[in-house]
Amino acid sequence: MAKKPQQPVKRHYSKHQVAKFEAQRKRQRIIFATGLSVIGIVLALVGIGVYKGWYVDQYKPMHTTVLTVGDTKYNVAYFVDALRHFTGGDSQYAYYFIDAVSERIQLNQLMVEKASEMGYTISDDEIDAAIEENSLTDVPAVRDIVRASLLTDKLKTEYFDPQVPQTAEQREALAMLLESENAASDVLAGIITDEEFAAKAAELSLESNTKTDSGSIGFKPADTITSLYGSEILEKYIFSTEGYDYALVQDADVSKQRAYWLMEVLERKTDSEQIHTLGMLLPSEQVALEVKARLAAGESWGDLAVEFSQLANVEENQGDMDWITFSSVPENVADIIFATDVELNTVLDPIQDDTNYTRGGCWIVRLKSIDENRQLSEDDRKLLISDKLDQWTADLKAANLDKLTNTFSDELITFAITQLDK
Repeated sequence: MAKKPQQPVKRHYSKHQVAKFEAQRKRQRIIFATGLSVIGIVLALVGIGVYKGWYVDQYKPMHTTVLTVGDTKYNVAYFVDALRHFTGGDSQYAYYFIDAVSERIQLNQLMVEKASEMGYTISDDEIDAAIEENSLTDVPAVRDIVRASLLTDKLKTEYFDPQVPQTAEQREALAMLLESENAASDVLAGIITDEEFAAKAAELSLESNTKTDSGSIGFKPADTITSLYGSEILEKYIFSTEGYDYALVQDADVSKQRAYWLMEVLERKTDSEQIHTLGMLLPSEQVALEVKARLAAGESWGDLAVEFSQLANVEENQGDMDWITFSSVPENVADIIFATDVELNTVLDPIQDDTNYTRGGCWIVRLKSIDENRQLSEDDRKLLISDKLDQWTADLKAANLDKLTNTFSDELITFAITQLDK
């Protein structure tokens, strides 16, 4: 016969023991609750620190959308990678790349979309190979940059190259750039032969290519001279003239490394080596002398500065440069205006400056010959192909302006630049 299972012994506690047990349980609940509160507070503090120190200061701005192309969005993190690629990670001058990189990101996307519609694409394998070959960082921004670069080459080769002929009318000319019509007239008066012209161009031309090539513009097709010599006016003249004589051609838009300062020192601080001066940056000695004469006749410095000076912000300061130091202007200019014997409140004679660029000049030009069907050089064909691509890109942007947004704030620009040092 099986044994009956033993029943557990039921213990009995006194009221005192029960009260003691209840007190212990109460203390345990308090300790547990307090522990949870402390843990909660710690976690909250950590969370606040993470929120403020990581989410607000780092994560949120990095993931803020700043550029869009239709439905495609680009955040700050993407932009930082693109900026690092184009600047090499150098933050010192990164600010000056912000607009260019922003525009390049948007144009690349527009180009990829349009080229795809035209049947031109780049594979991931091609991108991988280019990244490996050039030891680039494999991140989305760089992949997109590489894609656009490879696509550009493909468009040039397969789409634009067939649009450029192998032969075309070409014209040969001589040209040099002088600062003004007066200067050009003086030089032309001493020229009789093309050899004399070449010698003067090599000595005096203010346009680098004509100076280097002694004034010779070899046979060139239309639409290349503007790009090579920075002058639409020069190209129009060469491809429209029917004469072969030397001519003077005014060009208000051409850029040259020559300027003239018109200065008037108002006050001098001998202890701090500062002067308060009025100043204009003018495109030629001819203009500078004309402006000086008008000042002597009683016209306003501010009005003439706004009309003629090519210094930045002249509309706001009207030619008042305020207090400047010796290093604020080119050394040869400073040597004159900081001289202790310079007469105050007197307009000084024009001071030539070959460090600053100004707009405007005068060409001496002569058409030499015309070949109505000449083989284009490889360099000229490349230039024409690149010009076609540039025009295609410009037209693409103009047609899609409503798809492009840029919401970069000053704070996010500063933030993006600081990320380059991390």
